[in-house]
Amino acid sequence: MIIPKNQAEIDSYLLNEKIVILQFGSKSCAPCSSIKNKIIEWNKSKPEICHIYIDAEQFSLFTAQNGVFTVPTIFVYVENKLTIRESGYFGLEDILNKTDYYYNMIYND
Repeated sequence: MIIPKNQAEIDSYLLNEKIVILQFGSKSCAPCSSIKNKIIEWNKSKPEICHIYIDAEQFSLFTAQNGVFTVPTIFVYVENKLTIRESGYFGLEDILNKTDYYYNMIYND
């Protein structure tokens, strides 16, 4: 998991990585912490996927510019295109299964 220092770092990962999971969360959000831990565990078997945790309070401008007004929010970028976007109450397993699909298309062809 990557905790970015600035927006330029986030932009660099989006441009240079094939699959990026952006997770928007906050310290006061218990579901955010649980989701983060589940993604970290899932990501161990797919280290090619870049998981970035964005503190919504620290990156408030970036968060607002991306239309994120609630946490938890997950964006999945595939080859620099927003492919999956979920906010609030969602099934993490569904997101990870869809991400697996793109992972298999890119890395197992």
